[in-house]
Amino acid sequence: MGCAPAGELLLVHREQNLLLRVPVPEDLGDLPAALEDAPRAYGAQRAALKKQFTPVNRHWAEASARVHRF
Repeated sequence: MGCAPAGELLLVHREQNLLLRVPVPEDLGDLPAALEDAPRAYGAQRAALKKQFTPVNRHWAEASARVHRF
């Protein structure tokens, strides 16, 4: 878990190599509800990503992306 420059919480899913950005509500009393809703939204967003990008061995790759080796 970390924090993005825009102030969002970043949750890391290490097995699937994905980051989940959770906006922090203005009222911190609403933060527990936001954290409960985040995993529900994650499932739908992940399904959309799987349709757009095909994960290979749990790594997300876009066919049109160029790879630069150093």
